[in-house]
Amino acid sequence: MQKRYFLLMLLFCTALTIKIQALPSCYYTYDQISQLLSNYESQYPDIAKKILIGYSEEDHIPIYAMRITDNVNQDEEEPALLFVGQVHAEEVLGVQTTMSNILEILTNRNQLPYMQWINQLDLWFVPTLNPEGHNVVTSNLDSSYRKNKRDNNMNGTFDFSPLVGYDIDGVDINRNFGFNWVHGDTLLQPGGLEVWDYYRGPAPMSESENQAIKELADHYKFIYSICWHSSRTGNLSEKCYYSFNWKNVRPSPDLAFSASISSGIASHIIKETGTGTYDAFPNLSRQGAFHDWMYQQYGTFQALIECGTSNIQPDSTLMVNTVQRCSNGVRWLINRALPSSQAVSSSSMLTGKIRDAITNEPLEAEIIIQQHNAPWFKPRTSNPTTGRFYRPLASGVYTVQVRKKGYWDNLIPNQMVQNSNWTQIQVYLQPREPAILNGIINASEKNVNARIIIGDVFPDTLMVNGNFIYHGYEGEYPVEIYAEGYFPWKGSVTLNPGENYLTVELSPVNILFSEDWESGIDRWVINGPWVQENTLSVSGYAITDSWGGTGFYAMNCDVWIKTAQSIYIPTDASTMLLFDSHLYTEYLYDPARVEISTDNLNWESIWEKSGQLDYFQKEMVLLDSFKGQNIYLRFHLTDNSTDIDLTDPGWTIDNIQIIQGTATPNYDPSLPSIPHLVLYPSYPNPFNPKTTIRYSLAELSDINLAIYNAKGQLVRQLEKGTKNAGDYQIIWDGQDNNGKDVSSGIYLCVLLSGKEKQLQKMALCK
Repeated sequence: MQKRYFLLMLLFCTALTIKIQALPSCYYTYDQISQLLSNYESQYPDIAKKILIGYSEEDHIPIYAMRITDNVNQDEEEPALLFVGQVHAEEVLGVQTTMSNILEILTNRNQLPYMQWINQLDLWFVPTLNPEGHNVVTSNLDSSYRKNKRDNNMNGTFDFSPLVGYDIDGVDINRNFGFNWVHGDTLLQPGGLEVWDYYRGPAPMSESENQAIKELADHYKFIYSICWHSSRTGNLSEKCYYSFNWKNVRPSPDLAFSASISSGIASHIIKETGTGTYDAFPNLSRQGAFHDWMYQQYGTFQALIECGTSNIQPDSTLMVNTVQRCSNGVRWLINRALPSSQAVSSSSMLTGKIRDAITNEPLEAEIIIQQHNAPWFKPRTSNPTTGRFYRPLASGVYTVQVRKKGYWDNLIPNQMVQNSNWTQIQVYLQPREPAILNGIINASEKNVNARIIIGDVFPDTLMVNGNFIYHGYEGEYPVEIYAEGYFPWKGSVTLNPGENYLTVELSPVNILFSEDWESGIDRWVINGPWVQENTLSVSGYAITDSWGGTGFYAMNCDVWIKTAQSIYIPTDASTMLLFDSHLYTEYLYDPARVEISTDNLNWESIWEKSGQLDYFQKEMVLLDSFKGQNIYLRFHLTDNSTDIDLTDPGWTIDNIQIIQGTATPNYDPSLPSIPHLVLYPSYPNPFNPKTTIRYSLAELSDINLAIYNAKGQLVRQLEKGTKNAGDYQIIWDGQDNNGKDVSSGIYLCVLLSGKEKQLQKMALCK
């Protein structure tokens, strides 16, 4: 005990004796950066533009980017690259490097390769993504400060400490990105001396700095990127990190190509000693980091470069030397992005345009490289204006799939990608014919409120009050219909061009088994740390797989809950399992399963999912194959990992039911009362001050949409005239025809067309 106390005191005293040096005056301040960017824009107005991309979280300081390209005021068909000087305030070498890169390109605009860069690429430089933290450092308030200045304790004061890692306020921007945000540090992270330095923030993408870079990246979909860092301990210094191989056992689909890019950058940056070059390594951790998020979100290959040594704020001589050496890596990456360059060993990239096969119009479509795909990828899409896409790939042969809602997929097998230059392709998508599905969901010939999900790859969800009109496209689609208190329907529809018809008659349910966790867990046999909790549930209590309901599941866990008694499945009607699932596990590796056994020994999986599905959704599984048998029900989670960092928040389950009933579809167009117009329930309702009103028309119609009060008096004329077949929505702002706010109360929204009339009640609550 005495030895442990001595070691803790030694560590604490070491932290206390750290002398925070003043930042050398050779480093740019925010005001200097802003002024220089303005000067460059004035000096080179045709190729340089200073662009406001957002504001800092606490002090609302403008965040600027410098865009360098020919025709700088236009978006052209050119691949975009992003260079971020810093996200961590104390790491100032990257700011200097980025500012130096800007000046170098502009002053050499008429020389090669700079002329090629400007003419053929779209270059973006963000000197600091953290201007308020940067100000803390450059003002020498705290030259070891790392984060932004979010007021975590909400006391209206900026709380910081000269001790490294003891700054109460602020969020680590490089832990706030959405991908794997849950693995970042909480506010007071237990263990270690840097208890606040890596705080992930109150929610994914909560910080305005992160939101600013997301908005920029959403638009330009950068193909390559560098974000500069420096390692205060020196443990990570002079290294280039890429996405990813978590814990050396979870490689990204593009690991080999990503390694080639980062190795190319690293091999051109000489170490400070003058001997050897920077090393390239895959990122091993899952912590909401910028480069992993860029890869998941857009397919961007971003290198995290730890420039310099543990002397992260060197004097002017060493600073200039470091900037010069690091700039060699920047030059290599920009050359790698060119259509062809003798300065690099490969210029391989797949690019092309996606067009409508009939109109030749450009399309925004998803491009999938089947050999390099993952279920957790956000769709990699072409430019919506031009149809152009860029996909960095190593030379080789690939299967390319292009898809878009309303079109037939285009599968391109054996697509060759060249090594010495870009590979250009043209892809044409054949449009599907428009189709309309007119339908009614009813029970005992009465309309019922229901949720309808049509499709799986591009699903559409309708909240209906019996009648519905769905505007889609020809093809076969899965359909799921759920109405509270009635037996659901899971089936499919084949939509032919033109009008199609569907009525589904739902019976009331007979509940065979029900568990809402409000009365404890006595009816269950439990293996593992399953507990009731009420912080994450559909209502009241739910059950989750971790102690206290807030932790992650254990490494290599094999945990389950099963019914203590068997449940008989009758033979006289359909039977279905319903449950609300909130799931967050590692994709593919850590499955959650629902299993059935007839002997309580051998188990058959009837449902399986994994991944980040961290919202409650109603799951429905037919049990008709078990008719006439007694079954046991088991919810089962397993983990397959070698490190605790590869586990996730897990599985929360609520409202388990086994129900019996019938759901009968009918596709006969001669059935009466098939609607030609539908007014859907408004949302929100009750509302204040606005609500959205949606309606659908099956054919060209003269319509009248208006709001009436409870006395039947006209309050607001919303729409009147001829409308094409389609889906429409309009917002009522709670005002009458004279622009005056109406009082609280019940109002009727009425839709008229010919002899058809539909209405919905709405409640305005002020």
